[in-house]
Amino acid sequence: MAARKKISKKALAKANKPAAKLHPALENLVERLSSPRLKAPGTITSYLVTGANFLQGLKDTASPTESDFRQYFIRRRREGISENTLRKEFFHVKKLAQANSWPWPFEKDDTPYPEEEPHSYPLQPALIEQMIKARGKLSTSERFYLAVATTFIVRREDMARIQKRDFDGTVFTIHHSKHGRKVKHLIPEALRPIFADYRPKKHDTSALSLMFRRICKKTGVEHQRGWGWHGIRHTLTTAIAAALPKNNLEPALIADYSGWSRKSMGSFFGGVAMVGVYRHPEILDSDPHGLDRVIYSVHPFLPLWQKKR
Repeated sequence: MAARKKISKKALAKANKPAAKLHPALENLVERLSSPRLKAPGTITSYLVTGANFLQGLKDTASPTESDFRQYFIRRRREGISENTLRKEFFHVKKLAQANSWPWPFEKDDTPYPEEEPHSYPLQPALIEQMIKARGKLSTSERFYLAVATTFIVRREDMARIQKRDFDGTVFTIHHSKHGRKVKHLIPEALRPIFADYRPKKHDTSALSLMFRRICKKTGVEHQRGWGWHGIRHTLTTAIAAALPKNNLEPALIADYSGWSRKSMGSFFGGVAMVGVYRHPEILDSDPHGLDRVIYSVHPFLPLWQKKR
């Protein structure tokens, strides 16, 4: 375990060097990830860490052989990484090979396949309520991101992208990652002072993870391994999805609220993907924020923000 951490830190330090000092192969990788479609900063860093780790194991500077690629995955598995992580690194190294025109020796069926589903860590609603109720102990930035995470269904990457220009006094625009859509939300009355008090800027995702830990500590929640912003997203999604049919509302409304890509919404319509593409619930309501008002009416955590603390 200690050896693995040492290797990881070494690779991270190497990957984070200024672009001018990057290994030429990593420079090519950055170029590949930056054009024509720009990857998120955290995604690029993740690819660079894997790339630096792979290059560290090469014996010379020549193009890697098929054995070099195989030995890398053997080494990583011996170091104890999970099959899920190995699968991720498989695609990272493939992209590195493509960026440098190295022959890629593997087929689709060579991709590492984890037998178990990735483990998720949803937070119990009571813990999220505890955080919100203790918001007076938080800084303006911590309170802002907690409000965003517990009101809107967002990923950590979405939160890292938020800038002041993304909201005014009443409307908040979320640029969803993972092929999601740009969605404009009505800022609830209770959250408007919180939005007005903080001027956000782009954050590194790891900085937001550290912030989550600070929020847990300040609000008296004992942080557990695996917990993070994504746990709030899981819990909020589950709670709203359960509340909609109970209130005779269409379950698929959560897909619109979440900003999921329209093609991925097909799962809500019997697997018919094109229904998601052609679906536009806004034509049924002249209120541009009608969907938000519906979701807010059944929202599990928004009432807690309305109470003064």
